[in-house]
Amino acid sequence: MSTITETGLLAGRNLRRFAKSPQLVADAVMFPLILLFLMLLVFGELVGAATHGGRYIDRLAPVIVLFSAAYGAVGTGVGFFTDLRSGIVDRFRSMNISRLSVLAGRIVGDLVRAVLVAAVTTAVAHLAGFRFTGGPLAVLGFFAVVALFAWIFLWLAVVVAMAASSEQAVSGALNTPVTLLLFLSSGFVPVEQFPGWLQPVVRANPLSLAGDALVGLSGGGPVLLPVLFTGAWAVAATVILVPLAVRLYK
Repeated sequence: MSTITETGLLAGRNLRRFAKSPQLVADAVMFPLILLFLMLLVFGELVGAATHGGRYIDRLAPVIVLFSAAYGAVGTGVGFFTDLRSGIVDRFRSMNISRLSVLAGRIVGDLVRAVLVAAVTTAVAHLAGFRFTGGPLAVLGFFAVVALFAWIFLWLAVVVAMAASSEQAVSGALNTPVTLLLFLSSGFVPVEQFPGWLQPVVRANPLSLAGDALVGLSGGGPVLLPVLFTGAWAVAATVILVPLAVRLYK
């Protein structure tokens, strides 16, 4: 079989395992939705006043969609760590399967999962007033940026899984940066509301940049620069993490 065929088969395996676990599905979908409505309830009016009447849901929904992708990468890391320790990866090594296919199958399957969860989150946010105003191409661009953002964290999760010594170490190593990126982003409050010394960090945050791109694609606003900067993060992650993952796997 070709590497592409092997990757597709292994990606399908990971998706089927995910779909057959109600706990995994509920965890991937419910936590971002709970966070969405909680933040909307607590900070909706406050942030709306700070932005001179702007709709909080237009900025909050995109960052929660991105958070669902980053949060899902924690499950990727733990799942791959389990595969490494359960013997299934050793079985793949003994078969005539490309080593790259095993890694790519994990990434591609979980990338599809991340986009599907993002679609569900976006659909539920629609009930709270979130809208697309740019047409079908903007919608496709919206989810393409989500996939680009998820790509970064999925490769990070795979690298962490191969370097960690326990499931707790995997989740701890991934949960901490994901949480920091979330609360140090421009999704919850505008950049101007952060202390001056922290604002450059918030602006450079990949979650802020991708969030700005999604806001522009969904409701109008700057798109080109946020997308280019998000792409730069993805390229950097590819150049650094993909070779590292292949080396660790070997």
